[in-house]
Amino acid sequence: MRYLPPWITGLLLAGLNTLLFVFFNRPWGIGGAEMKLVAAFENLIMPSHVSSNLHFQTFTPQVNWFVLLIIGMVIGSFISAKLGRDFKVRVPQERKWLAYTFVGGILMGLGERIGNGCNVGHILSGVPLFSIASIVGGAFIVVGAYVGSKIMVRLV
Repeated sequence: MRYLPPWITGLLLAGLNTLLFVFFNRPWGIGGAEMKLVAAFENLIMPSHVSSNLHFQTFTPQVNWFVLLIIGMVIGSFISAKLGRDFKVRVPQERKWLAYTFVGGILMGLGERIGNGCNVGHILSGVPLFSIASIVGGAFIVVGAYVGSKIMVRLV
């Protein structure tokens, strides 16, 4: 079997999220850890910029266990793809897709910071905890994905 059935994957993710919440009082999300990792690297290169940034005076840019969890996810996904012979570097033939991907990534990053949480955190963690912000955020994520897919179909 190359892939786990979606219901098993969902149960495993729910179990991991529950363990994170019980033992660390923190639900699963990626955006905050990603931001801390980037800020920690930036702190090595330009410490004066990080120390003068108001955001990082509240949220310390450090590599902690949560950042290591995210790094482990990336490494584990890579290993899984290699073992399953699914890993392949693909470059789109039409260069415009590189621009679309770059702009989309920038928009997702801005949305993550403005919304004070990533889509993974809102959908997998906030909605099951009945967070109003996550329920509203999740609804807009679904609407945004629908509108974005319609735009992409027109561009193709």
